[in-house]
Amino acid sequence: MSEVFEDEFHEEGDIEISENSLLEIQEEYRRCRLIESLVGPVSSTVFHMALIIILAFLFKDKYKAEAHEIEVQLAEVEEVKIEDPPPIEEPVLDEIEPTDATEPVLTTVTIETAETNDAALEDVNDEPPSTDDDSAVDAVSDIVVSPSAFASPTVFGGRSAGGRASAVSKFGGSKVGQEKLLKALYWLKKVQNPDGSWAENGGFKQAMTGLALLTFLAHGETQTSKEFGVTVRKAMEWLANSRLNTGSSHAYPHAIKAYALAEAYAMSGVSILEDAMNKSIRVIIDGQNAKGSYDYNYKKSDRSDLSFAGWNYQALKAAYGAGCAEEGLAQAISKSVEWLKVQGGSNDDGNGFPYAIKNGAASKKGKHTMRAVGVLCLQLFGEGQTSEIRDEIETIATTDLENLSWAKGIKGSLYGWYYATQCMFQKGGTKWKAWNRKFQKELGNNQNPEGYWEYPKGRGSGPGANPQSLDGRIYATTLCALMLTVYYRYLPSTKGAIGGKATKKKPQVTLEEDEGLNLID
Repeated sequence: MSEVFEDEFHEEGDIEISENSLLEIQEEYRRCRLIESLVGPVSSTVFHMALIIILAFLFKDKYKAEAHEIEVQLAEVEEVKIEDPPPIEEPVLDEIEPTDATEPVLTTVTIETAETNDAALEDVNDEPPSTDDDSAVDAVSDIVVSPSAFASPTVFGGRSAGGRASAVSKFGGSKVGQEKLLKALYWLKKVQNPDGSWAENGGFKQAMTGLALLTFLAHGETQTSKEFGVTVRKAMEWLANSRLNTGSSHAYPHAIKAYALAEAYAMSGVSILEDAMNKSIRVIIDGQNAKGSYDYNYKKSDRSDLSFAGWNYQALKAAYGAGCAEEGLAQAISKSVEWLKVQGGSNDDGNGFPYAIKNGAASKKGKHTMRAVGVLCLQLFGEGQTSEIRDEIETIATTDLENLSWAKGIKGSLYGWYYATQCMFQKGGTKWKAWNRKFQKELGNNQNPEGYWEYPKGRGSGPGANPQSLDGRIYATTLCALMLTVYYRYLPSTKGAIGGKATKKKPQVTLEEDEGLNLID
């Protein structure tokens, strides 16, 4: 029957399916089902990814649009005041036990330039200047410092920044005068030789360098000063390394060199200066004659030359203040005081302090310059109140003040003014008032716009012989600038002689003519 059924089927459908075909149909069916099952998830995934990308672009464009629409507005913010914190109590330091050390404790500070007062040419007190000053100059060295340099720390006490400002105000200085002084310092800085010296080739190099260095030191400038430190350092090095030379120009340069080295060591404490100072002062101590004075080139003769001696006396004073330990220094000062006193106003002819004496024979009266040299040196040695200089001080305050005029030339030389200005400052009172007014005016009216001075017209000697030469201008400028530092350069000294009391003697002296004077009129 089955065979009949199969035959009918074939006849009606005309289709005959083999077993292999059936397997293929089944396989194709399963593949279609698989594809149908995958189409949904894949389509969903693609759709969502596309949606995310589209949203990202839309968000980016929206952000950019919003960013361009940002507006900046300024608003006032209320200031909030913050109260200062309560002060912090200083810790109490333990008491330091005393020691047996005899050397002073050194403190290093930098000396700075100070502004001065505006009271131009003010009067000063009628009382003599006080010797008290709290602004002593301290050590300012970055090299090895010798403690002996500060045996007398108040000698240069007025040269600190505070000391200068206070002294200028107290003693009648002016802002204009101190500005002219600074102008001179800048000019000196400009014309300094590359090796640290001053003066032209073949000129008075040791003397000019010593005077220039003294000028910077007088203003409180040392090798650590901001504006002039390099200038001062180079000058110190050159002067310390320059050879001892006591056989030319009557040895004026050596005396000025020793003077500058002593002040430089006292103010800086640079150890290399100590040896140079000691060697130079040794020459001065050994070169003093039996009377307590000096002859040219330190000859041990009967001749005594006050002009030359004056620079040596100033060097001895500076060395003593620097703590120089050379044997015989105090004795040399004591002999100097003794000699100066007998040369003072006790002379029968009323003209003390002759320029030079020899063998008891006189040839001419003393000069106004020598009068100022003698008085100042006694004042620096602590004998400013001695009766032997009373008449000379009065003459300086009257006759010499009248001749304090640039136009009068030789009658009022810068050399004499350098000493006399210091004399009147040391004296103080109304005499200083009158001198202070006039000398500041004369210097102020005759400074070159570049900052230098030229020697007044008339006969000069040494560098002053040719006023328009570089040496002549350096010489004149240093003397004028040193005068403008008088308010703080040396505090008045009235406490008795440095080297001990001297015994007054009645002199039998003679005067002689100038024998080739250098560095003065």
